Amino acid sequence: MQGVREGGIIAPLMPRVSVVLSTFNQPRALAFALIGYQRQAFRDFEVVVADDGSDGETRAVVEEFRAAGTFPVKHVWQENRGFRKARIVNEGVRASEGRILVLSDGDCIPPSRFLEAHAERCGEDTFCTGGHVMLTADYCRTLDREKVRAGEYEAQATAADLRHLRITHWKNLLGIWMGNKRKPKVYGRNISVDRGLFYRINGYDNRFDGFGKEDSDLRNRLRRAGARPVSLWGRAWVYHVDDVCDPRIRERRIPRRDASAYYNRPDIPVRCVDGLEKS
Repeated sequence: MQGVREGGIIAPLMPRVSVVLSTFNQPRALAFALIGYQRQAFRDFEVVVADDGSDGETRAVVEEFRAAGTFPVKHVWQENRGFRKARIVNEGVRASEGRILVLSDGDCIPPSRFLEAHAERCGEDTFCTGGHVMLTADYCRTLDREKVRAGEYEAQATAADLRHLRITHWKNLLGIWMGNKRKPKVYGRNISVDRGLFYRINGYDNRFDGFGKEDSDLRNRLRRAGARPVSLWGRAWVYHVDDVCDPRIRERRIPRRDASAYYNRPDIPVRCVDGLEKS
């Protein structure tokens, strides 16, 4: 990042993009993801690792990539008390500085032009959603850091994968045109949102504690706040690493509480009560 001279002192500029990666005890996959960000064509960004209670192995990976200095790396952590993604991503956003927030997971490797696509399309009062390609367990057993550095994973999208991404993209466009407030399709692996807009709706709803559906709720409240939705399913997707790389993640694969009643409750406020700030 560049700097500007203020009173004879070079002051750093804020990054244009802040990537917030949620993770829990997947250090190998996280290293693959961070190498993916080292490969980005777009360079004006930072990464905040939003750690939902991992042990020291994850912290060591964060420190390794921070020391590499390819891009700024921050780390926020909360105690392991079950799946609390909404809360730790909000904490990561508070620690970030970019105007555009890119929300993803620490087990998702971006292709080299991933951030470029989000930076080009995510403007003021805008949010974007993109897709993902699931890497197979057999492929992930062979995956290592050198293969990720070489970008080999980008060739793993099959014709069926690409067809699914295109079809979902066109369904999103149709849904947006028809005014469907539950479009575009959204996964927490691949979202970007204008920072001011994220703060306007108070971020993720922390009451999705162990639930799931927190990403869909975020999308719905963004739509109701008047945000401009953009589908990037046909252009920007990530590559999801199978759990075989970090089998310890399965230790916390307990059944989540059913989110349906809370997600579908009447009179949901655009600005959630318990989010970035307590209302």
